[in-house]
Amino acid sequence: MNGPAQYLHFGFLLISLANLLVIALLIVVFVLAVALRPPEKQHLSTIEVGAHPDATGDGAMENTEVRE
Repeated sequence: MNGPAQYLHFGFLLISLANLLVIALLIVVFVLAVALRPPEKQHLSTIEVGAHPDATGDGAMENTEVRE
């Protein structure tokens, strides 16, 4: 903290070690969030529910009549 920051120089890229560490931690947290998310139930899309009258999804309405 008392001395100057340490920098890495890769061609045209100049980045401090502290910023590089923060970027690396953000990437690790993102990968863990994607990898460890709870599995979701398989939901049929509204198109698939409409195409299969015997298939019922969570939001599907059953026994509906169309009145004109």
